[in-house]
Amino acid sequence: MIYFDEPTRERLWGRLADKLESGGFLYVGHSEKVANPRQCGLEQVAPTIYRKAS
Repeated sequence: MIYFDEPTRERLWGRLADKLESGGFLYVGHSEKVANPRQCGLEQVAPTIYRKAS
């Protein structure tokens, strides 16, 4: 994702989050970061781990 522009990254994070079940986890690489996790329905639980909000 680091090679995409910000609008593309936001769309991709949103699409990935949509595929998660409520309470599901998204693990990303250490070079990645979800810029606006709440906008995608995610909450950050560790530096590279996000959980889909219930």
